[in-house]
Amino acid sequence: MEVPMKIARSIFGLFIVVVCASVLVFPAESGQSKPEVVAVMYGHANEGTWDPAAYQGLLDAQKIVPFKLSLSEGTSTQDAEKIIRNWAARGVDIIFAHSDIFMEPVLTVAKNFPKVYFICETQIDPDSYTDDPEQKKINYKNAPPNLILAGDTPWEGNYLAGYLAAKMSKTGELGVLQPFEAPPLNRYSNCFLLGARAAKPDIKVKVVYIGDYIAPAATRDAVKSLAQDGCDVIFSETDDNSAILESKAQGIYCIPMYMDKSEVAPETVLTSVVMDWSGPLTGAIEAAVKGDWKAYRKEHYFRPLSAQDESIHLGKFAPSVPDNIKQEVQGLDKKFKDGSLKVDVIDKVLIK
Repeated sequence: MEVPMKIARSIFGLFIVVVCASVLVFPAESGQSKPEVVAVMYGHANEGTWDPAAYQGLLDAQKIVPFKLSLSEGTSTQDAEKIIRNWAARGVDIIFAHSDIFMEPVLTVAKNFPKVYFICETQIDPDSYTDDPEQKKINYKNAPPNLILAGDTPWEGNYLAGYLAAKMSKTGELGVLQPFEAPPLNRYSNCFLLGARAAKPDIKVKVVYIGDYIAPAATRDAVKSLAQDGCDVIFSETDDNSAILESKAQGIYCIPMYMDKSEVAPETVLTSVVMDWSGPLTGAIEAAVKGDWKAYRKEHYFRPLSAQDESIHLGKFAPSVPDNIKQEVQGLDKKFKDGSLKVDVIDKVLIK
């Protein structure tokens, strides 16, 4: 983007005044106000796990690239375009939409405001799905040049979580809490399943579809039901602590997603799948601030979360995890990092 403020530097002398109106830089570089980044969230920065993980990534990015951070929380899909458009019209520098449900509004507004940079979360690299018309709209060539995608891709982390869960299970039965039956969430669950099967090929995995990302009563009922069915480790894709708390009440383990939740119940949280958004966010914001957006976008149009740069990793282990199992899990993580191990990402339902 051409930067939001033109800087006129006047050199006062006997005969010369130079006005550099054609050189555009961010205010942060001119010693004036910092560039403004707006995070558009479906939920809230301090509630649940999904949005707080991204919020922490923004706070970490601020330490490297100073910017003013504004939050647009509780953004519904119905109001998203209006809200994003209003922020863009105000002249903010960067808008980060932390959910692919905002993709259509982002595409529309980004075309109307070419001088505002946009970062939108999405799960799959659109350039890998050349036959999908929806993905084709947002591939590198067709998307607005002021848009970059941040990849919600916890594949290796979920695989490691599944491996650990199977190793720690005494009943040989695991439970998965999945908000909905949909390809993006199927991918989450399937990677967990594949990791569990790598540890114990005969492991049994059961899934319960909760019907929402935050539904405490339904989540607690699901955990009770799975525990009664013999599941002694629960993998939760929900966006609150209710799965952890009910697992504690039932005397079983829980592995949550998105951020480290070991402090909620250290004995119950076997580990967590941590999504560290600081790398993709810092990279895109820094490129915008330094005027390197075009070059950065060419290389990182879709920047996934990955074990290779530790933007996906497991959180603290529960005290009950033996050292030999930790070492096995860490060995698999090393294989992800050196490329000798990869996870098959599968859309269809594998857990029956």
